[in-house]
Amino acid sequence: MNFLQKFNIKEKSIIAKNFFFEFIWIKTSLYFAIASLFISIISIQFALPQFYVSATLREAEAESGMNINQTGGGGLLGIVGSEGNVFNEFRSNIYSYVVAQRMWEKGWGSQIYAGGNQDIDFNTIERNHTISEKIGSLLVGYDLYDYYSPHDLQAFIGGSVFLSKEIKGTNITVSMMSDNQEFAIEFLNDIILEADRYAKEHLIARSKAVIAETYKQLAVSRNSAITSSLSGTINREYLKIATLENDLPYHIYFIDPPYSSEYPVSPKAPAIFLSYLIIFVFGSILFNFVRKNKDDLW
Repeated sequence: MNFLQKFNIKEKSIIAKNFFFEFIWIKTSLYFAIASLFISIISIQFALPQFYVSATLREAEAESGMNINQTGGGGLLGIVGSEGNVFNEFRSNIYSYVVAQRMWEKGWGSQIYAGGNQDIDFNTIERNHTISEKIGSLLVGYDLYDYYSPHDLQAFIGGSVFLSKEIKGTNITVSMMSDNQEFAIEFLNDIILEADRYAKEHLIARSKAVIAETYKQLAVSRNSAITSSLSGTINREYLKIATLENDLPYHIYFIDPPYSSEYPVSPKAPAIFLSYLIIFVFGSILFNFVRKNKDDLW
């Protein structure tokens, strides 16, 4: 037997038509639809507009190479390795506690948790705990922190700042959503530069430590090949310091500095109207079904 004949489209169409006119195409559904319209308008009025703020960066090329020094019949191989995956290191720095602490000391904690009030000490910004947090603290028996700290800013960065990279490319996108365009633009710009600055300072400190220890080895070395290699290491580290001690970015550089979308991307009015309409239509169907079958249900 043909599947369509077995399915009996005509009978199913009659059932669907009866259901539509009995539960949907009635005054109650109209009232529910009007209610959904008012609820949607109220939701949009009370929702904070969220703007999309982003910056496009380009990875700086990692320096890598191989240095072979040969003296007489012997040879010494020195390898200058790559600085690692630029994107992963840059992302780790963005989300690190060290960078959050630096941003905190620059006053961003006051911007976020004290409404921009710079007159109060950012280490004594009081935090308000939710009822669930207080109940959990009481039941489990742990203390709640009275003030905000760099750890809170680190959590804010982790939940607000997003990084993505092209699969086969070098462009990096750093973005966040915010109802304050000016704040988000300044915050993104500052955290990008601070993360890159921290990477440079770390490498400079490491190079200085290598130079100090290499000089100690150079003072006691009696092998000319080793002495030559140690001298080359010192030269390379001094060159690295010279290239890092400037105001230019190290890991990344800006293609497009942070900028905001012209219009808010959230809330989306059509999506809100449609969502509430669907919810209220189903509510209307349920209401009508219960009302017509209340004797059988109860």
